[in-house]
Amino acid sequence: MTNPAEGDDEPRLFPQDEMADVRKQIDELDDALVELLAKRQRQIERAAAVKPQLGIPARAPERIDEVLARVLVASRREGLSTPLAMTLWNTLIEWSIHYEEQLMGERAPKSDSAKGG
Repeated sequence: MTNPAEGDDEPRLFPQDEMADVRKQIDELDDALVELLAKRQRQIERAAAVKPQLGIPARAPERIDEVLARVLVASRREGLSTPLAMTLWNTLIEWSIHYEEQLMGERAPKSDSAKGG
């Protein structure tokens, strides 16, 4: 059930089959993203256990800058929309900081900005 395009060696799917394939691929990618995000969350949980011992607050501006710079390079290399990458990672970072603070509770070292009032 293909619809070959003129001059194309690859057979093409009919539009409804193409859309079904697109959705299937997106679902598989979403599953992989969830798996990767769960792995990332577990690392945030590890960080929340270690940071108080080292006196490191959940919010570390230099680390945020480092992560965003690395993601920017990776997104450009992979052809991912830069605005999308920055929006996703800024949201992910802020969620991670809040989650770390929750996990650390009273053990959470205060950031310099929090100390200043």
